[in-house]
Amino acid sequence: MPEGEGEAMVSIDDMGDNPDWTAGIAERKIQDAIDEGLFDNLPGRGRPLDLSVNPFEPPGMGAVNRLLKHNKVLPLWLLLEQEIEASRALALATLARWEAAEPDLRETPDYPRLRAAAREAYARHLKQTNDLILKYNYSSPFAFRAPIPFMLKRRLQEFDEQYGADDESAGAIASNVPVHPAVPNRRE
Repeated sequence: MPEGEGEAMVSIDDMGDNPDWTAGIAERKIQDAIDEGLFDNLPGRGRPLDLSVNPFEPPGMGAVNRLLKHNKVLPLWLLLEQEIEASRALALATLARWEAAEPDLRETPDYPRLRAAAREAYARHLKQTNDLILKYNYSSPFAFRAPIPFMLKRRLQEFDEQYGADDESAGAIASNVPVHPAVPNRRE
């Protein structure tokens, strides 16, 4: 058979909404192997797989992992994932609260003080989220699942452009924002 004859090409249409082009190729290769009958005589065909044994689990860790699983203890990186989502939501909620209240406060004499306090709270939540993401990236075994941190400087610049900036906050993007207590502050 000439080269390329009989081989099915994977087209962009085969992939659907899947941005992972390798999945389309793998799926096509598996389907070709099924069509050729390469999976017909496998041992255990038709029986369910035994998924109680984890082939990637280090020896001696089975009992520990079962104990943790039965007591609903999550690994650190999963706990951090939950904290990141909560922190991200808090940062965005802080901004949304300010955006809702800002039109009524614009003409009050306390506006500069309230704007600075809202900016500081927003910056603190953004920084806390980014610190959690950094900690997550150090502890997670999955680099491809890494959450994307907030672009702190750009977010605060947008805040200042939309709501005005006093001289003090315009120069200092977030140098005085306290760091999340779980991550040591390297500037101190």
